[in-house]
Amino acid sequence: MWSQAESIEFSVVDYPPYILVDDTTHSISGLDVEIVQAAFADQGVDVSFKTVPWKRIIKSMELGLIPGTVSCTKRPNRTDYMLFSEPLSTESRAVVSKTTLDTTSIHEFDDLAAYSLVAVDGWGMQKRLVQQRIPHQASPDLESALNAVRYRNVDLLYMAEYPARYAIKSLGAEQQLKVTLMAGEETLPLHLCVSREYPNAEHIIQTVNAGLEKISANGTLDEIRRKYLTDN
Repeated sequence: MWSQAESIEFSVVDYPPYILVDDTTHSISGLDVEIVQAAFADQGVDVSFKTVPWKRIIKSMELGLIPGTVSCTKRPNRTDYMLFSEPLSTESRAVVSKTTLDTTSIHEFDDLAAYSLVAVDGWGMQKRLVQQRIPHQASPDLESALNAVRYRNVDLLYMAEYPARYAIKSLGAEQQLKVTLMAGEETLPLHLCVSREYPNAEHIIQTVNAGLEKISANGTLDEIRRKYLTDN
């Protein structure tokens, strides 16, 4: 049985700035990580995080082997085996291109079909391209996808705005790459997602939601968001 005296370990993947994994120190931080930590801490619960490949996270959640993950979106195919917290943050869809490419006509998903595309394999936006049968390349990771736009004959990388901005800055590629927000696309909430089959799943969600309400009221939530998002 899970109790507040125990620590809960959530499985995550590197997804800056929401989740930041330092391969050198093996530390895990980031916008949503700090929000989850603060929310549970307000309720007297200690949480920790470990990195696990995304496909393994999903499979383990389906089987109830792990509590859950952070920074995931609510989709119809996930509701059978996941519970979702109140939103932690949001994700706006965007495209990355060379700074020289005219992207003023890109506003909605259907506009992408006129360009050569790349997306990160297995990420939600790549799956959307597959579902809509939009031709594209699939890169194994974000850096490879960015380099496809940066150095190869690929027009656009379809992904989320804040991770794109953070990655471009980290690569020092601001002079070569730009981010264009797709104003016609909906902004998606990001949640703490808990496996329905994990023991006391409902109680875990209730606990984090109570904590989120408290840290929103006392200003802690805004303080964490300013730390990561002021410059974006």
